Amino acid sequence: MMTILDLSFLEVFFGLVGIAAGGFLRGFLGFGAALLIVPVLSLVMAPVEAIAILVLIELPNIVYLIPRSMRECELKTVAPMMCGLIIAVPLGTTLLVFVDPVKMKFVISIVLLGAIALLASGWRIKGKISRVTTFTAGAIGGGLQGAAGMGGPPLVTTLLSIEDDAKTTRSNIIIALSTNSLMNAIAMLAYGKISFDLLQFSIVAAVLYVGATMFGAKFFRANGNEHFRKAALGLLTLIAILMLYSVFK
Repeated sequence: MMTILDLSFLEVFFGLVGIAAGGFLRGFLGFGAALLIVPVLSLVMAPVEAIAILVLIELPNIVYLIPRSMRECELKTVAPMMCGLIIAVPLGTTLLVFVDPVKMKFVISIVLLGAIALLASGWRIKGKISRVTTFTAGAIGGGLQGAAGMGGPPLVTTLLSIEDDAKTTRSNIIIALSTNSLMNAIAMLAYGKISFDLLQFSIVAAVLYVGATMFGAKFFRANGNEHFRKAALGLLTLIAILMLYSVFK
């Protein structure tokens, strides 16, 4: 299996540019990091390595955000979702580890296109959202996270559909996404997919990622607009098409 040390300078540079762009999207839009980083990295390395890097560079954000979010979240809402995540993420990771990388690139491309369509539509769940619904969303998001590194959209869509205040909703989303990433990291460790080379690369990439996230947030406060959101979704669509091309060429 390809490792970081097998990448050329241009491939490493391409991967770091993707990570920086993903961090900028995270800061500017509040989403989009995984949707950009995983496909870009998967163009130059195996999907299992791309997702391992993603969960590692997310750890600093989790450490920073979780303590306050735990105080402000609605536990009755996120607890069933977390149960779904805890069950499903390892199952998705099992699929990622044992399925052929080329087939997983195809799966990631399709998941990305579906996520883009969901985010672009602005669709929300109608009516009362039960614990069964949040558990199911957690299971779907966890499976997608483990297999493709893109479990966020089902979780975010469900939590945004609940009539909580903005602060509680934000905290619920942070807890759900952080649980997703932590379970993903644990599953990767259990399968021995986080090598020392990946860890070294991720430490450098995490500095770039966090810096780009901070810059994106600052840029949003000064220049935030809907046109950029549409441009970002268009960019993600182009990346999905490039991934599909790389699979079938």
